[in-house]
Amino acid sequence: MRKKLGVFDFLNAKPLIYAIEKDKISHNFELVYDIPSQIAVKLLNKEIDAGLVPSIHYAKYSVKYRIVPGVCIASHGAVNSIRLYFRKDLKDIKTVAVDISSMTSVVLARVILSEKYDVQPKFIAMRPNLADMLLEADAALLIGDHALFEKTGYESYLDLGDEWDDLTGLPFVYALWVGRRESLSEEDVFALVKAKDYGIQNIDTISYEASQRYGVDFDFCKSYLTENLFYELGEREIAGMKEFFTYAFYYGVIDFIPEIKFYEFEKVKGS
Repeated sequence: MRKKLGVFDFLNAKPLIYAIEKDKISHNFELVYDIPSQIAVKLLNKEIDAGLVPSIHYAKYSVKYRIVPGVCIASHGAVNSIRLYFRKDLKDIKTVAVDISSMTSVVLARVILSEKYDVQPKFIAMRPNLADMLLEADAALLIGDHALFEKTGYESYLDLGDEWDDLTGLPFVYALWVGRRESLSEEDVFALVKAKDYGIQNIDTISYEASQRYGVDFDFCKSYLTENLFYELGEREIAGMKEFFTYAFYYGVIDFIPEIKFYEFEKVKGS
């Protein structure tokens, strides 16, 4: 029986899932596609065995979960695909329309707006259409491909990865491979680590295929995947994640600051 693995079809996830999609490595997964927020719901409801979930979802339900070590989607500054667009002065923002795909980025937007701009707006969930969102609210949060390939050329926005870096000087972790302790075997965890390694080693291929799919330049895709995004979950990324969870606790999003708990497997340690 194949394990059900929740994934989202954004370019930022491709380096982590490409090897599995194309069967370039040995694995025991069936991929289940959905938006990030729904992947989290599916994992919570046990509709999938593990998934690439928003980091804030791990924080909320950490007692149930383990994290695959060494793998994440993170930024070390500008991310280029988590954008808060606004149509009036930031200090006058009262409402923010947020992409229904998002979980972590909504909390990040709340932290940034409060800590840096001293505003506490109301958040309204909407489908990711910038024009419609800005008709309904003072600002709009887009994530993933919706932000990366936004066509209107609207220039008034904050890059939330850049804003987080300015606030804390730390990386920001958007998503992690997460599952219940018993859901993934040693071989499953090892396969997810190997998939990341394969993806990073084949960024040119992924970038070329993305450029054809989205009708954009190869260099744009490669720059995004290598300069805006990072996939290694190291000590600084973990520190950034802990800082974010501390803010989330302060703002009442989570009830306690969670322990970061990983799957412990000898093969992974020795890989």
